[in-house]
Amino acid sequence: MGDNARGDWAADAAALRQLAQETVASAEVKPGDKISRGINTTGRVLHLPGGSGSYPAFWIRDAAMMLGGDLIPADEIEGWIRVIAATQPGAPGIRLQHGLFVPAYSVPDHVNVNGKAVWYPGTYADGDDQGDGQYGHLPPADDAFYFVQMTREHLRLTGKPELLKTRVPTADGTHSVMEICDRAFESVAVDPATGIVVCEETPGHTRVDWGFCDSVHKTGLALMPTILRFRAAGDLAVLHEALGETAVAAVYRRTATRLREAVAKTFLQKIAGDEALLLSATGLGRKYDVWGSAFAVADGILPGEEETAVCRGLLSLYKTGGIVTEGQVRAMPLSGPFGGFWEQSSSPPGQYQNGAYWGTMSGWLIVALHKVDPPAARAILHDLVVSVTRDRQDGAPWEWVNPDLGFHRNPRYCATVALPYTTLRRCGLVDKEP
Repeated sequence: MGDNARGDWAADAAALRQLAQETVASAEVKPGDKISRGINTTGRVLHLPGGSGSYPAFWIRDAAMMLGGDLIPADEIEGWIRVIAATQPGAPGIRLQHGLFVPAYSVPDHVNVNGKAVWYPGTYADGDDQGDGQYGHLPPADDAFYFVQMTREHLRLTGKPELLKTRVPTADGTHSVMEICDRAFESVAVDPATGIVVCEETPGHTRVDWGFCDSVHKTGLALMPTILRFRAAGDLAVLHEALGETAVAAVYRRTATRLREAVAKTFLQKIAGDEALLLSATGLGRKYDVWGSAFAVADGILPGEEETAVCRGLLSLYKTGGIVTEGQVRAMPLSGPFGGFWEQSSSPPGQYQNGAYWGTMSGWLIVALHKVDPPAARAILHDLVVSVTRDRQDGAPWEWVNPDLGFHRNPRYCATVALPYTTLRRCGLVDKEP
């Protein structure tokens, strides 16, 4: 669990910032640059998930995870918004082979450097054949909300709402960026009673809940995309307020309030005494979600007592051991009726999204533990920085690791250090400057 005495918070935060800056810089692809899957013909600077070529396309969620720490300038973010908006379909949606369907106004999983949309994980095909439904028959439920986050970040950096009023091309004609965001928010199906995102079990209607579980099959009400929807509702309120549209902003704030009330009632599970955790889904995937529980705290979706109980539940798991190694975090507890491994996953146990350890989510856990045990939070930050720094020459930051099985996979992965840094900064746990 790390030596708390070694953890100098300011020094470790500065080191994390430096690692994030260097790793993100290595993933830049300028217009005209050639990568393994073609030439960047979008006319825009892009940042790919990593600088190693492991993921040679522009991933919406990975790009969004670089934002909030001034790692990406506003003009580049505007380019991203335009590239993504150009792919947004109109009201009929898009029907693809093998029964796949892209609902109206969806946002793709990733965009190839030729500017064409790939709606599903597990492929770079950008035509009519994008898989057989292994990764869902509908696109993942998270990217629309990450797109809204990008737009909110552009406003934060510029302080000006002009881009929101700008009309840009989409696959459905020309629309304002604000309208494109509103439509994207509504493209993901939700439970009408609660507003919680739904992953249907009906054949032909399945979907991935969010991209960091795209090898996992979940059904029912889903935690992670619901937290993202909560954040997006708040972002949209801010965007509409910037345009002077206070009535529309109020609607989005009510949506956020409704979700804040529903999440704890739907997903919270008491462990013992004053400890609790959140479940990942209500059908398949009904496991304790360490990532989702920590994210819920970091994003402020839980009421006070419930948030404290979740922080204590996460601390108990941390002290027991097994959810953190080298400062990186496992998706669920090692054992127990709500732990172990996912019921249905194409990833083998202990690998990738089915029990490996990820630095991408470490910032969320650091924030949650800082509320109840600052030395534990300090130890995780320290261990993450030490492990990445130690293995820099070999390729760290890795996308995921499992040292017990000898795995360190996908080098120079930006989110492993960028998201922890931007999370700590967003939550006020690091200074904006060294």
